Amino acid sequence: MDTTLILLVLLGVGLFAWARARDAAEVARRHGLEACERAGVQLLDHSVALVKLALKRSEDGRLGLVRQYRFDYSREGSDRASGALALHGLKLIWITAPEPLTPPAADVQPAIAPRSFGHWG
Repeated sequence: MDTTLILLVLLGVGLFAWARARDAAEVARRHGLEACERAGVQLLDHSVALVKLALKRSEDGRLGLVRQYRFDYSREGSDRASGALALHGLKLIWITAPEPLTPPAADVQPAIAPRSFGHWG
C-alpha cells in the first residue's frame, strides 16, 4: 500500500513537471513567433528548442526554473539565423530577436543609375 502511494505521488509530480515544461515551450514558441511577425521574418519550423535549464531566483526572490530556448528564422526564405529567449517559469525575461526591416526612404536614389539604350522609334 505504501509503495503504491509513493509511486502515485511520483507519477503525479512527473506529470506536473511534464505539463509545465510543455506550457513553457508553448509560451516560448508564441514569444518567438510574435517577435518574428513584428520583424517581418518567418519563424522556421514553427518551433523552439530548449537549450539550457537552470534554477535561479527572480527579482522578487522566488526560486524557479529558468529555461533558455533557441529558434531559427529566415528573412528571405533561403537564409537561416537564430534568435534566443529565456523564461523564468512562464514569464519572459529576455529575448534576442530579429530587428525589423526598415523600408528604404522614398527620396533615396538607387546606387546604380538606370541605363539608356537610345530611341527605338
